[in-house]
Amino acid sequence: MKKQRKWLLFTVGGIVTTIAGYTVYRFSKRPANTPEKFLKSEHFSRKVVACLGDSHTQGTMAHNFVNDLAVQMGDKGYDFINAGVNGDLVYNALHRVEDVIECEPDYIIILIGTNDILARLSKSNEIHFEIKKQLPQKPTESWFIQNLRQLISLLKLHTNAKIAILSLPLISEDSDSVAFKAAVEYSKQIHAVAQETNITYLPLNERQLEYYETHRPTKQKRVVRSPFAYFIPSFKHYVLKKSWEEISQEAGLSLTIDTVHQNKMAAQMIEQLVRGFLEKEMND
Repeated sequence: MKKQRKWLLFTVGGIVTTIAGYTVYRFSKRPANTPEKFLKSEHFSRKVVACLGDSHTQGTMAHNFVNDLAVQMGDKGYDFINAGVNGDLVYNALHRVEDVIECEPDYIIILIGTNDILARLSKSNEIHFEIKKQLPQKPTESWFIQNLRQLISLLKLHTNAKIAILSLPLISEDSDSVAFKAAVEYSKQIHAVAQETNITYLPLNERQLEYYETHRPTKQKRVVRSPFAYFIPSFKHYVLKKSWEEISQEAGLSLTIDTVHQNKMAAQMIEQLVRGFLEKEMND
């Protein structure tokens, strides 16, 4: 009997480990259109759009807006590079900006800052991000602004690209939460930096706020604080084969799948803003 129990526990443990490993592999897998892969491809006589950011851009933990834009605008002569990395703060994007510069993009779209906020929500989050992302200091709002200014400065100095930056998506669907208010405040800082550096500002946060006010959930959802909690939607998507929209609906959320990562409705807002920027630049 004891041997049978051990065998059963070993088997179950093996299955759980395999499923967990597969889920992590899928949401950690880099997109097919990374800067590295782009440099090895042929892209003659096409406009190159580099999208720089975190998991919102990488698009393996929720809806992938970069892939959508590539489909929508590919026949108009645009190639899209996905320079998004899950979990990145602005500090991390700053230290891999050379990857984007080497691609000599015509346009650069920046969407980053959510993790700068998440890293400050709890001591455990702070430790998690400091270790995983090798941060040299505790994340602060002033450090976020400093790194953002430096990132834009390097892109302007070393490329001829026209640059647009999106304000942050809403974090949580609870307007009274610290994370929700922080996303609004950081977006104001992004707007100020965009004006200061003379790049285009795309008001994603404002658009999502407007949508939230007319589609406010009956039960407000506070932000999920533990990074581990973001594993569950990925498990449902990659293992149980549920769509991101099903996962969002099951959670009772209107713009995200897990209080942070974007569902299709939210991703479409990003796409509309980026498309508008590119079409305006094309016509000018």
